[in-house]
Amino acid sequence: MSARPDASAAGSRGWVVIREGQHRRWGGELRRHHIFGRLAERTGARIVESGWYPTLLRRAVRGPIVGSLPGPLIYRLPSRGPKPRFAASEKLRDRLLDAAISVTDPAVVAIYDDPVAHARALGVRQDEAWLAQLAARQRRNLTTFRWHVVPTASFAELAGLDPDRVIVGGNGTDVARIRVGPWPEQPAVGIVSGAAPGRGLELLVDAVGLARTTVPDLTLRMWLVPTSEASGEYLRDLRTSVEGRPWVEIGTAPYDQLGEILGTASMLCIPHPPNDYMDVALPVKLFDSLAAGRPLVVTPRTETAAVVSAMGVGAVSAGDRPEDLATAIVDLLSDEGALHSLGAHARQVAEQSFDWRVVGDRIASAVIARESG
Repeated sequence: MSARPDASAAGSRGWVVIREGQHRRWGGELRRHHIFGRLAERTGARIVESGWYPTLLRRAVRGPIVGSLPGPLIYRLPSRGPKPRFAASEKLRDRLLDAAISVTDPAVVAIYDDPVAHARALGVRQDEAWLAQLAARQRRNLTTFRWHVVPTASFAELAGLDPDRVIVGGNGTDVARIRVGPWPEQPAVGIVSGAAPGRGLELLVDAVGLARTTVPDLTLRMWLVPTSEASGEYLRDLRTSVEGRPWVEIGTAPYDQLGEILGTASMLCIPHPPNDYMDVALPVKLFDSLAAGRPLVVTPRTETAAVVSAMGVGAVSAGDRPEDLATAIVDLLSDEGALHSLGAHARQVAEQSFDWRVVGDRIASAVIARESG
């Protein structure tokens, strides 16, 4: 793929892309950095990534500034003509959205969560006023941008999005940052996740406990991140609940070391419990797990199960009981050669189908086609 802008894609108006630049520690932050990366390359877009502030967006559109901080900022006004198209890798706050409307033509925004539905699915206590504010922000972004890039079509349906304005982008991973580590000497199940009660963490603990009756030296390695005060309280309670189970390890996994850390597991698990939101979710950790070169075991949630089954990268449990998950884990561990072959295939699938450059190129093609129509 050429790095030179495609003149037919850029058009005379040009593009501005805003993306994550300061933080690239976790999958969601990497998604916000990469999702419109190929769109920016193919259209020769001006990129705003040093901070999500109205001033920086206006500067990117209007050009050099006369004057300096803390004095008044005077922008060189753009020449007459249509505003540049604008792509946002996340929903924008009101002030930044106001700036986008004033100096750009808002074309496409990535909508990868529904805050109210997500909070209810996870069972994490959230302030109702704050949730209402997030819901209002989502509605305003949906109204402002013509096209909405989403993880799955089923997510768009659950969130009530207009199917005629939806582009299904999926999710991805950075195979250059996540490398394959050596296989562990003893069997281990691993999970990397935010800490919350709705992610099936207790289910996985119980399942591995049952699996140990067949595989006595099996361990569970959980790399968990608190995402809020309530999430931190949950994590502390979870640590307390497993104190009598020395085969459970709870730690954290910096993204730059994710491949090495995930490599200490024989397989990785996404034990999401049954609910409407988890059925439509397609988490970044699924693709990071593939990049780490390990087979996946997932519960029968619609979208995650579809990827694992279609790509042949692991197993889907027969149900949502600990016994179901334990059976899937033991079956995979029973054949070490097959386990390693699945891991090698998982890495190949990540490189060929789910690296962010591949995913980003598919999204760029869809956006450019919509804008050219």
